[in-house]
Amino acid sequence: MSDELDKKRQQKIESFAIHFGDLEPMDEPVPAEPEAPAPLPEPEPPAPAVETGRQRIPVGHHPQESSASVDIYSSNTSGEVKIPRTQMWAAKRTDRRRRRMKARRNRRVFRTIWMVMLLFVSIMIAEYLLVGINDMFAVGREEEHTVSITLPKNATIEQITDILYSNKVISSPNFFKLYATLTKSTGGFTQGTFDIKTNKDYQALINYMQSDMNRTDVVTIRFSEGWSVLEYAKALEENKVCSTDDFLKKINTTDFDEDYEFLGGIKNASKRYYRLEGYLFPDTYQFYVGEDVSSVVRKFLANYRRKLYLTKIRFEQNEKKQTIAERTEKMGMTMEDVITMASLIQAEAADQEDMFNVSSVLHNRLATAEDGGVNEFGEGGFLLLQLDSTVFYPYKTQEQVPAAQRKTYNSRYSTYLYPGLPAGPICNPGLMAIQAAVDPADTDYYYFCHKAATADEPAVAYYATTNDEHLYNMEQAGLLESEE
Repeated sequence: MSDELDKKRQQKIESFAIHFGDLEPMDEPVPAEPEAPAPLPEPEPPAPAVETGRQRIPVGHHPQESSASVDIYSSNTSGEVKIPRTQMWAAKRTDRRRRRMKARRNRRVFRTIWMVMLLFVSIMIAEYLLVGINDMFAVGREEEHTVSITLPKNATIEQITDILYSNKVISSPNFFKLYATLTKSTGGFTQGTFDIKTNKDYQALINYMQSDMNRTDVVTIRFSEGWSVLEYAKALEENKVCSTDDFLKKINTTDFDEDYEFLGGIKNASKRYYRLEGYLFPDTYQFYVGEDVSSVVRKFLANYRRKLYLTKIRFEQNEKKQTIAERTEKMGMTMEDVITMASLIQAEAADQEDMFNVSSVLHNRLATAEDGGVNEFGEGGFLLLQLDSTVFYPYKTQEQVPAAQRKTYNSRYSTYLYPGLPAGPICNPGLMAIQAAVDPADTDYYYFCHKAATADEPAVAYYATTNDEHLYNMEQAGLLESEE
């Protein structure tokens, strides 16, 4: 009897099952601070199963129950354990809180690092600006003194900065370059040497170095009346203004015709040795070392225009003042012929007084062209002016002619070979020679010659109307041996 009771009791125990669907879930308290998830419960041994026909069903399993009822143990064969939903939600909330707390800590660390970096950069920028601005206004530089600097041709802002910094004119090179860039002053600097005071601010320094007027590498050259372009070129090169080749090439161009209208009158440039010979007015000039060759030529041409086209002088007593150009037009001559004749007068005359008599000889000879070169005394051949100064042009003497050509050289300007005036001037005449060309003495001379000057006596000029007189004068001048 007792055995049967025990067996029934055992069956009831085995058939006992808990239905969680009939129970209300309990709310778990939310911890005040994030905590680690609660450990999962250890799985209990599976409930005893009973045979129900074709399959083995654990005791207490009710398939018809709603999904809200959850078995404590998994029914799959892998042995995985299902976590209660409330426990999963609590774990997720805890994880979200943990991530938010970590993000807040990271943001605080990032802000701290950022503020430190920003403070450091601000201090650096402030120091840079303070030093740079002081240097920009020349505050705190060494005691004022003057230094000499030389800027190369087409200098870059980097080169300018290095030169100024190495000479202690500025103390903040990077700030100087920044200032020059922001003010668009990185170019336009003039080559040459400058004496600069160290108390100048940035803008004053830039303005100072962009003006030729402040250069100290200035050379003064006196170009004498009667010098040829070859002599001009030599003087310019010796004084380091420009090279001989560059100068001679430039004066054979038409680069200046638009700016100087009188150059438009040159019609026979192809026959000339040097196109601008005669137009480089002789005077005292100042140039810069390494000056642009075009600037050099323009100085000569500007002076030529000022003296011949803008300056008025009185040629005859009680006569209204005129410019050389106006006088030339009155004489019925061209400026090209006047300058060419003036160059011959400059080369041949012994002194200023002699210039007007030599001019009369040239005018008288050229006037015979209407009569085939015969004068009123019946003597002819006057179309050949026969001037020694033209024989070796563009050289002054035979010794200056290149050795390979010296013995056979014939200048196309030679007035012994070609009639009339040469194709162009043989030198650059001075103002007095030009005046003599447009205002010759009133004579009937057709000849002249000179006794050479000595250390004790100046040159002596002789003039003649006829050839016999001329031969006698040549004897007096020591140019012919006496027949006695």
